[in-house]
Amino acid sequence: MRPIDINMDIQAEKLFLIEQLARVQDAEIISQIKKILSKMNNPIVGYSNGTPITKKQLINRIEAAEKRIEKGEFISQDDLEKEAANW
Repeated sequence: MRPIDINMDIQAEKLFLIEQLARVQDAEIISQIKKILSKMNNPIVGYSNGTPITKKQLINRIEAAEKRIEKGEFISQDDLEKEAANW
């Protein structure tokens, strides 16, 4: 494996990687590269009970929550406080 030359520009590095990738015959290596690229495009942005949450999952959660709010499917702060007082 060739070390990255800090002085070499990024385009040259990309071309080098393309050339190397074109020679790869091992499906497992290709699979690992795809996983790396997928993580780059959908990074982990948080955790819920120790389970990672990706950027796409977080956006989906936010969109679903906004739809519930639009439908009135939520409990107001006041109602929640009243309910908690009866516990």
